[in-house]
Amino acid sequence: MRIRSKTLKSLIPRLRHDGFRARRETGKSLTAQAAEMLALAWGVGKLHPEEYYQYRLYDDRRYNWAEKKTFLGRVWRKGLYYALGSADWGALAFDKLIWGQFFERLGFPVARTIAAYHPFRSLGDISVLRDHAQLEAFFRTGAPYPLFVKPIWGAYGKGVAGVAGYEDRSDRLRLESGESVGLTEFVERTIQLGNLGGAATSGCIIQEMLRPHSRIRELCGNRLCTVRMVMILDENEPRLVAKLWKITTGTSMADNYWEEGNLAAPIELDTGEIGTPIAGLGLDIRPVLEHPDTGRRFEGFELPDWNAAKELCVRATTVLPGMPLQSWDVALTDRGPVLMELNTMGSFRLPQLIEERGLYSGEFKAFVERYGFPRLKIRKPGVKRR
Repeated sequence: MRIRSKTLKSLIPRLRHDGFRARRETGKSLTAQAAEMLALAWGVGKLHPEEYYQYRLYDDRRYNWAEKKTFLGRVWRKGLYYALGSADWGALAFDKLIWGQFFERLGFPVARTIAAYHPFRSLGDISVLRDHAQLEAFFRTGAPYPLFVKPIWGAYGKGVAGVAGYEDRSDRLRLESGESVGLTEFVERTIQLGNLGGAATSGCIIQEMLRPHSRIRELCGNRLCTVRMVMILDENEPRLVAKLWKITTGTSMADNYWEEGNLAAPIELDTGEIGTPIAGLGLDIRPVLEHPDTGRRFEGFELPDWNAAKELCVRATTVLPGMPLQSWDVALTDRGPVLMELNTMGSFRLPQLIEERGLYSGEFKAFVERYGFPRLKIRKPGVKRR
């Protein structure tokens, strides 16, 4: 009932915002759009009216009705997370420091951790900086530049920074984006980001700066552009069910699609050849034929080390058998594929948007239904029914 009432409240504003543009683009009436939005919101996918337009489901030339019903709304994410029993294993993925050390110990390629910031946490032989003064001293005298700084617990690329070097005369840091920032300001921001979640989820990691494969550098510049691979462990068999390439542009510190200007492209499974990248959402989606920074065309580009990257994800997925659905970010670097991050679920929006298909079909549908979802009412463990 809650989903239905939220849908009704948001339907009219969304029609006003996007419905008229969609009608001009396709000829579909506002009444027909509203009827589809309600049917998809109350159906298996639980799509929000905003998602209806984000995926361009109003366009009958792009999708038939059966295909539209395979798209999953964002409300699926939390329910499926608990239905799959991933909660007990989730901390290993959420804590990027533990995750990195764990997979490095098992022999997987990951970015090397140089130091960390935390007010009291013990991290073995990793140098831990405790306060403002120690952080400043590190960046002034002990930092092996270039570096990459990110929160231990974080998402969507928020708070990340590539640091190219330190300017002693001005007491400023040069960022990989080409900008510079005062050291005191940067350290204060790092501490604020590191303390947002409280003691259990605080801190920042300082890692080595990885560089892209030479072919990616020629196309996109000297920045990492990671591959997102959505993996399932279906009856103990790891399978790749969705994949895309996230492309960094401009001054972005991370390749997240939601960063202004960044792009994403589909990938052909067997060859690693990318399709036409896109930018934007919904009615504002546009194809991008060449990288805006280098001017190099994307057409015909095949990702280097593609087979090795797939094999790496297959091996990594089996390390965590209690996490049946895993979304991996893999960097294609000058030293081969490197595991950058594990998401316990990852967003359904990006794979569905970039691959232009709903996830709720084929082997992924069979996989989630094997766990009793979405027929079961899933709630967070420890929350009592009223």
